[in-house]
Amino acid sequence: MELYDNIDSISQHMFAYKIKEAGEEMTNMIEHLTSMVEGWPIDRVRSMQGILELALSAMENSDYLLVADVLHFELKPFLRRSLT
Repeated sequence: MELYDNIDSISQHMFAYKIKEAGEEMTNMIEHLTSMVEGWPIDRVRSMQGILELALSAMENSDYLLVADVLHFELKPFLRRSLT
């Protein structure tokens, strides 16, 4: 559950235009996710990698609404499916 709270927190920082805080939390989230994927099938890892690349690309382009949407509508559902 903590991971989902972290994702929600990142989105809230994006909406509040607290980009530095959001970036720091994204770094922590990615590190956490990296440690979780050990032993996952390669196709699942690649799917998650694609989602994260989209979020990071949006962050680089300062499209903070897209970052929040990708985290909420892509990453969270993916994790719910993958972790059950």
